[in-house]
Amino acid sequence: MFARLGLRWKAAGLLSIPDFRYLWISSSIWWQTRWMDELIVGWVVLELTDSAGMVALVGFCRMAPFMLFGPFFSTVVRHVSYRWLIINAQFINCIINGLFWLLAFLGDLDFWHIVLGSVCIGLGSAYDWSARRALIPDLVGKDRTTDAMVLETVPQNVSRLIGPLTSGVLLEFAGIKGGFLALFLLQVVQIAVIVRLSAKTDRKDRKKGRLGPRKDLLLAFRYSRRNPRISGVLLITFLMNAFAFSYQVLLPVFVRDVLFLGPLELGILGAGTGIGSILGIALIDRLGQYYREGIVFTASSLLNAVATLVFALSVSFPLSLAMLILVGIGQTGFSIMQSSIILRSSSDAMRARVMGLLVLAIGGGPPGRLLVGALAGIVGAPLALASCAGIASAGVVGVLWRLGGMRRN
Repeated sequence: MFARLGLRWKAAGLLSIPDFRYLWISSSIWWQTRWMDELIVGWVVLELTDSAGMVALVGFCRMAPFMLFGPFFSTVVRHVSYRWLIINAQFINCIINGLFWLLAFLGDLDFWHIVLGSVCIGLGSAYDWSARRALIPDLVGKDRTTDAMVLETVPQNVSRLIGPLTSGVLLEFAGIKGGFLALFLLQVVQIAVIVRLSAKTDRKDRKKGRLGPRKDLLLAFRYSRRNPRISGVLLITFLMNAFAFSYQVLLPVFVRDVLFLGPLELGILGAGTGIGSILGIALIDRLGQYYREGIVFTASSLLNAVATLVFALSVSFPLSLAMLILVGIGQTGFSIMQSSIILRSSSDAMRARVMGLLVLAIGGGPPGRLLVGALAGIVGAPLALASCAGIASAGVVGVLWRLGGMRRN
């Protein structure tokens, strides 16, 4: 079956590799729970606090571990395997969502519970996200890494559609108890899948090297500065996470306080990004055959940022939905090319170290969420998000202009 499908789309043939197949299924569930969790938690916090700033604060807590611990990922994996890191993170997610459901069922769920749980989930996600991607070249080979990233993007983008819709329906008809119960059960299923990864997915050379965390980080910085493709991806990743992606944490605020709608419409708007992501898969795959990876990456990032700016100023539900569809198309190109360029441009010895830098760049999200939350409290959510999206747009153009290496393969 995989061979026949592979004739129509070569990336699908990678699913015939058992360990990659288990990782792919696990990642599919991981993305589903992530998009569900983001909307459910955001809506719960807005209902508990009635504050856009508190919604942004929870988003900061979820992303802060990426900024604080991401750079030390390469040091960690010398002592534990990618496989163990992924399994451990799923147990953390399962326990936290189970506790959220129990507290909601008892009627005792409070804001501080959400904050503490978000920090724990964020800590696991910081090394889970890196471990999943760093493991891919070991499973499929470096020459098939881009195909693997395209294939992984399929469930990622489908979940952008199904996850928010599911969240909206659950919040509308089953309440927060139903939402957290669904997240808990999905995590149980993911654990059952990921434990099937074979022991040979453990890194065999993880004991090599004696550099400490600080020297690892400095070595990765020096290495990335000599490679314009890597440094360009890192800079744009920071800009997008710090400024453009802030719309995600404020989406419940826009739905309730700008568009004056409810949880069901929140799910529909959240699914708009998923619709764009699905449309973008084939588009980005086709563009990648004719244009350089760096060009596709920067153009996708710019589309995302500009569409976010227009969404921030919209007071129309149809226009907001249309802009989020464009955001989804841009985010597909950003996601596919981001990890692909990093993994293909890094040597095997530097791969984990550079992935640690990538997580650090993603860690630009926490201060960005605090910034947009603070601005929203002063000038309102629309102007706050529009300002951040404008900074992201200008920054992407600046990186493309200054780093010529982004325009070359």
